[in-house]
Amino acid sequence: MNEERPNYTTVAFCGVVEVQPPMLQISLAKTRLSCNNIEESGCFSINVPSLDMLRGVDYMGIYSGKTTDKSELFNTFMGETVGVPMISEAPLNMECKLIESFEFGGMHVTFVGEVVQTYCAESCLVDGLPDIKKISPVVFSVYDNSYWSIGMHLGKAWNIGVKYTPPREGTE
Repeated sequence: MNEERPNYTTVAFCGVVEVQPPMLQISLAKTRLSCNNIEESGCFSINVPSLDMLRGVDYMGIYSGKTTDKSELFNTFMGETVGVPMISEAPLNMECKLIESFEFGGMHVTFVGEVVQTYCAESCLVDGLPDIKKISPVVFSVYDNSYWSIGMHLGKAWNIGVKYTPPREGTE
């Protein structure tokens, strides 16, 4: 938060770092207000947007919180664990406690956060677990600077390759 108002940004570079305890990483341009906010507060939120949020999500990535108040773009609720602001309209939200930040000499700072609380819209749960198709997340492709949606289910991980036989050398 900045001066007691939430600031949101669009994050293109993110991923899972660890499963237990659950940790995620995000990388932000050093010039972003969010970098200062994360360092000062020691926490951040991950708000997974759905397709109907796309215009607002893109707006958040275009304009800096240093010059633009983005706190009114979406409704905000405060996390129960570390008290970080989150977007009510996002179907999936995660409160993260900052574990470490890294700079690799480029234009970004990488933040690693432990997920301390997760919130998911009831309409996006199947058997008590988040369902990726129901969440309908926006996905960013850095290669063509485009937004995409998730496609069809292809199979269960660590299962579809069990009976696979790799081709022998020289045969194809």
